[in-house]
Amino acid sequence: MVIDWATVFRRTSARIRERYEPRFPTVAPHRLRHSMAMRTLEQLIKGYYARLADLVENTDADAALALYLRKHEPMLILRDLLGHWSVTSTELYIARLDITRIYKDLYQSALARIDRAAAAEADAEFDGEVNT
Repeated sequence: MVIDWATVFRRTSARIRERYEPRFPTVAPHRLRHSMAMRTLEQLIKGYYARLADLVENTDADAALALYLRKHEPMLILRDLLGHWSVTSTELYIARLDITRIYKDLYQSALARIDRAAAAEADAEFDGEVNT
């Protein structure tokens, strides 16, 4: 039995419009590829910043950042997963999506983690001292 996925998606979209949401778009199988790409990119970026935060906590921040940025890049990994020849193709592929928000949110959560570690380190240096 051969499954025509385009037909399955088109019929399912029509049923959703009829039963639940008249504004629901007609969905094609390729849209699933876009959804997978965005979710994967978000997870790659999240892991990217988490590992970078680990490096900064365990080593000199500048050296850690330089080493990490040379070795890993979420867009390059996504490019390979999607089978694109150029990262430019990957960037065009996801251009409609809010990449800036994804990077900003994940960067801020990693930065907060580093700030907590720095505050704990500073607090430890002043343990036992009395404020006057």
